[in-house]
Amino acid sequence: MVFASGVYVRGSFTLALAESIGLIVSNFRQTPYIIMISNLLRKHWLLFLFLAASLACNYPSLAGDLQAPTATAPTAEALTPTATSVPTRLLTICLGQEPASLFLYADGSAAARAIRQAIYDGPLEVVNYELTPVILQEKPTQANGQVTFEAVSVQAGNLVVDAQGNLVKLAEGVTILPAGCKDESCAVPYSSQNPAQMEQMTVRFRLRAGLSWSDGEALTADDSVYSYEVARSLYPKARAELIDRTAAYQALDELTVEWRGIPGYRWSGYLSGFFTPLPRHAWGGLAAPDLLSAEAVNRTPLGWGAYQIDEWTVGDHITLSRNPHYFRAAEGLPAFEKLVFRFISEREQALSALLAGECDYLDETHHLEMQLGRLTELETNGQIKVAYQPGGAWEHLEFAIASFVDPQGGGPLPFFQMKEARQAAALCIDRQRMMDELFTGKSAVPDVYIPSDHPLFNSEVKRYAFDPAAGAKLLEDAGWLDADSDPTTPRLAQGVMGIPDGTPFEVTLLTTDDGEKQRAAQIIQESLAQCGIKVNINAVAQETLFAPGPEGALFGRNFTLAQFGWVSSIEPPCFLYASSEIPGPYPQYPKGWGGANASGYTNPEYDRLCRQANAALPEESQHRSAHAQAQAIYAEDLPSLPLYLRLKTAAMRTDMCSVALDASADSTLWNLEQFNYGDACKP
Repeated sequence: MVFASGVYVRGSFTLALAESIGLIVSNFRQTPYIIMISNLLRKHWLLFLFLAASLACNYPSLAGDLQAPTATAPTAEALTPTATSVPTRLLTICLGQEPASLFLYADGSAAARAIRQAIYDGPLEVVNYELTPVILQEKPTQANGQVTFEAVSVQAGNLVVDAQGNLVKLAEGVTILPAGCKDESCAVPYSSQNPAQMEQMTVRFRLRAGLSWSDGEALTADDSVYSYEVARSLYPKARAELIDRTAAYQALDELTVEWRGIPGYRWSGYLSGFFTPLPRHAWGGLAAPDLLSAEAVNRTPLGWGAYQIDEWTVGDHITLSRNPHYFRAAEGLPAFEKLVFRFISEREQALSALLAGECDYLDETHHLEMQLGRLTELETNGQIKVAYQPGGAWEHLEFAIASFVDPQGGGPLPFFQMKEARQAAALCIDRQRMMDELFTGKSAVPDVYIPSDHPLFNSEVKRYAFDPAAGAKLLEDAGWLDADSDPTTPRLAQGVMGIPDGTPFEVTLLTTDDGEKQRAAQIIQESLAQCGIKVNINAVAQETLFAPGPEGALFGRNFTLAQFGWVSSIEPPCFLYASSEIPGPYPQYPKGWGGANASGYTNPEYDRLCRQANAALPEESQHRSAHAQAQAIYAEDLPSLPLYLRLKTAAMRTDMCSVALDASADSTLWNLEQFNYGDACKP
């Protein structure tokens, strides 16, 4: 698997802005401009996250225009054995999309990430929301001495991370965590009159010995440093948030890389601080911007994984062959001499190709979950094998708690300002029906912003089983009265804070215009109607729904209800509802209009726990306990209601084996090197 380089890791991914902006930021790395630019960029990475969680799942490409290669498709004759040869084993994977590029920092689309599973292996594997080293010798921890904290002196003007986790220029009165202090209970205001020290985090990563690029050249720590240099030169197009918080990234020897954070930055996700290696020996002579258009970089990049790219025929396929320098070759991996990625955009055509034996495997880019009935029929008839896995993204209903636009200025009334109204809605919505109808019961209904199989899930959180009677009573007690004793007509307000008496409970639900979302919205509409809440559905284009504020209704905080998805992450994304993430004009709102918390929800204790969880190392007890407490507050206050988990689906030939879908993995092809079929799969 290709891990976290140019794709979402706790907000590190941003879409491309003008090249000039990237150069400006690079030239002013040690100035306050970086703070302002980082906040502006969040508008764009938020759009990326929503599109990633949407049906399209088509991440942006930053690659420049490339000339189509002249290579031709492999012919049947070329792959047909002669009388004296050993048959060539071929695996054909059909994708629903064709990537624009395979360069790590140019294309984060689902198709590009799928193909990169073949040419890279690791550097870290994500399985069951845990990171496992692949080309690293071990996972750095405090226990093995690879994660350390050192007290360093700081002074006014230095870039630091303050006690609230913000990147700031140190000045009088800025609250910091002094050396030896791990949380806000011992935070102090900075004064230039007193010497100050803060802790600086250092992580050392050690590569396995004997790694090689597919051209036979040695893969070293310097290749990871080169990757960091490229990402920094392309700033803010790749890993911007990590680069902002990196003080130094250097090779200590042939196998050891050291990452050093800026003072005050404690990071639970430090394992993703390792930059995926890029081949300096092959690309080092190119300027970083030129990498975005170089054919050798974008079409046939070198890797160290199970396969190497032979040729790419635009619009049709990519052919790869077994990498003779693969570090797991002695294990008999991979099982195939040849691998072909075919591009078939039509779902029905792809299924026909699978049935005809022209494809061995259809990955999640085909969105086969939209044809579960047909898949079930084909599998029941013994024609194909299907694998399902809930996860990858979670759909939810966002409640507007604090709108940016005042009702007197034309903004929406605060129908869901009271948590009782949000809890009532949760009880009234039949989420199990939604999951059954959309995914034939194969997905799951989450209780909080992480699924129940996440290792940090708090199983004691408050749950909201479908109970319209209980929901109706909550509404009644909150002042929403059923004046005509007809539960199907809107309730009327009586003594509800912020709502004029006699106002009917009638709201608008924003969603996107694809079929799945609209059916989910209809179920929400029908469910809430039974409790006396009238819902009008406003289905708009994705670009309209996810437009940044102040113009966009959702992130301009000018809505009442909104339905959309968030991409799942390794670390529980409690930050999504932190008060620091509320969208609004900068500097009043720290993240500007790029904040994630469209609900406007604020809870100081939740904020504190989320910061503590994200600053504690995974091996520290505060990491688990703070995450658990934050989930409990979320489930009680309910700034949003999780609806269902998106379903990862793959279809394959009936004799395929070693396919292992994982909710947290970057692709259903995360263990591609182990795929096999035929006699090798028999017990």
